[in-house]
Amino acid sequence: MLLVVSGLTFALLSAAGGDAFSALRENPQISAKTIEHLRNVYGLDQPWPVGYAKWLGGAVTGDLGESISFRVPVGGLIWNRLLSTGLLGAFALFIAIVVSVVLCLLAVRFPNKALDAFIEFLILITSSTPRIVLALLALLLTVYFSGGVGGSETGPLKIILASLALAVPLTAIFLAQTREALGQAMKEDFVQYARAKGLSEWAIITRHALRAAINPFLTLFGLSLGALLGGSVIVETVLGWPGIGALTVNAVRNRDIPVVMAVVLITSSAVWFGNALAELLQQLNDKRIRYENDSR
Repeated sequence: MLLVVSGLTFALLSAAGGDAFSALRENPQISAKTIEHLRNVYGLDQPWPVGYAKWLGGAVTGDLGESISFRVPVGGLIWNRLLSTGLLGAFALFIAIVVSVVLCLLAVRFPNKALDAFIEFLILITSSTPRIVLALLALLLTVYFSGGVGGSETGPLKIILASLALAVPLTAIFLAQTREALGQAMKEDFVQYARAKGLSEWAIITRHALRAAINPFLTLFGLSLGALLGGSVIVETVLGWPGIGALTVNAVRNRDIPVVMAVVLITSSAVWFGNALAELLQQLNDKRIRYENDSR
């Protein structure tokens, strides 16, 4: 998967025409010889299969090259930005999981029309609100509560608001899926059997029904790891957050191929890791999946 995605990305970038030094041709003070020398230094004058083979050889050994825009090693640049985005992603996941699980548990334990209507409304609002609107709203609140546009780029207020903007779409997905699965689990025979044994309703929900309903949630959790990196592009760009999303926009705009390739590699790895983690958690939660895999 990593080979296919990275190779396709490199080919598309090469086929787009131009490169990071194309804009320099409009500057009369820079000679064509100088531009060609720069293109030779960064390997932009070679056919894309040759350039991709050199990039791949370095990536396998941990060398992702040097950023054309920042003139620093890509590895260190990506790592710092990835930590910044990871902080937002962790907070966003925490918010989405807590809100969706708590509301679903309350809806099952205390069923009433008002709570059901509120959950339906919340799912509708959170799933239909564009991420750009959420980012602009977070920017507005940041400016309002901080008293101006200035302030720390990574202050607590901006962290909270940016995390909320990332968490809203995830909340809609988690809430809709968990509510449906948990509602179905409460109708199963093992729930009636647990009631007949005299277990409390909270014990039945948390120890039996929730465990039976959590597998689809675990799948969505794994997929959301890669989605968070993609969704951070809009939020980080609007809020000026120094993360991997904003770095990606800058790299694409400036045709900084080493940075773009590193971002693609990390994003693809995050998708793979999320899927593998979801499968592992499902096996730990459901013995039937473990037995099925062992039988194969």
